[in-house]
Amino acid sequence: MNNNILSLKENIPDIKDAKTFYIKKVSLKNFRNHINLNLNLTNSSILIYGGNGIGKTNILEAISLLNQGKGLRKANIENFLNQEKIIDITTKTWGVNVDFVSPNGKFNIGTGLKKTGSNKSRIAKINSDYTPLSSLGEILNISWITPQICVLILSSMSEKRRFIDRLTMSIDNLHLNRVYKYDKLFRQRNKILMQPNSDKTWLDTVESQISELSISIIARRLDLIEELENLYDIQLKNNHLTEHFPSVGITINGKIEQLLNEKPAVEVEDYIKSELKKSRSDFELSVSGPNNSIIEIFNRIDNKNLDTSSTGEQKLILISIILSHARLLDEKFNMAPILLLDDIIEHLDKKHRKALFLEVSKLNAQSWFTSTDMDAFLEYPSLIDKINLQEIKENFDGNYHFRYGDI
Repeated sequence: MNNNILSLKENIPDIKDAKTFYIKKVSLKNFRNHINLNLNLTNSSILIYGGNGIGKTNILEAISLLNQGKGLRKANIENFLNQEKIIDITTKTWGVNVDFVSPNGKFNIGTGLKKTGSNKSRIAKINSDYTPLSSLGEILNISWITPQICVLILSSMSEKRRFIDRLTMSIDNLHLNRVYKYDKLFRQRNKILMQPNSDKTWLDTVESQISELSISIIARRLDLIEELENLYDIQLKNNHLTEHFPSVGITINGKIEQLLNEKPAVEVEDYIKSELKKSRSDFELSVSGPNNSIIEIFNRIDNKNLDTSSTGEQKLILISIILSHARLLDEKFNMAPILLLDDIIEHLDKKHRKALFLEVSKLNAQSWFTSTDMDAFLEYPSLIDKINLQEIKENFDGNYHFRYGDI
């Protein structure tokens, strides 16, 4: 469990041993297979290693819940509760708590399950004060790559939209709120239309809100794509990242996207209202909006689409997007994201593994890796705290205290 400091880093500029955005402490209570896990850490990146089923991914999933949304597995909140505690009627809650350090100071952030009667919800606290989940994005950003992401994104266009919305949330912490509200209003509208005598005034109000949200959601997605395009033009055309990972382009196409390029937003909003009104009596009529935008992800060099790329190329394209997005947040918004890289190393050859290590080492924020193979990180070019999760759970009762690589 020793950290590695390699001579390799002496010849590579911009590698950062000490991260300015990092998690100093993690505590999990009744979360997945962790009844009581406490990790006290330093400001270096983290490797959690051990055999399959020990709970490595569960730690990353817990950290992913420190932003709005359902986390890296998109699970329901009751599914996070430890299975032993589900049987134990005295305990029906789970919790995640971290101490997070940034240039803006130190924050204690917590999230967990709250049950009121038959209702269950996820709550959040910052420095012990209750806060909306969307406020978590004002404190820290979190981004992740898992082996399942590639499969999900290829499975449907809706998954591509969810992927883009998660990235967009990092530049506008209210973005997911708008997406959730948009979906809720559309369901509400459909219920009203199913009633024998629909309230036209109420429909006008709901459709007005839907139209406004449509513009906001699509505009923010387009803002993200523009920011990534600017980053590529200014920085990534001849860069270490695009020398080793594909140069990725992303487009978002649809009727509303096209109209926003041609007309003022207020005119486009009126157009959506008119389309919604027309569709009241014709359920077959499709209404343009953020839920039918077409996302295209492609390699700039050969113009090959993500969907038609090989499995290996798809993984590299997604890694490239996440790393480019991390650079964007770090350099433009001065808010480097915590990266969660779950079981990624095993899927890379030696060349791309080294390139990923170098790129991640240049970021200002802590990165978290999971792996079954500690030796895969022998060439990691900067400080990385290696945590043997099996040993921590069996011999130290789930308590880890960093002492220069030793417990």
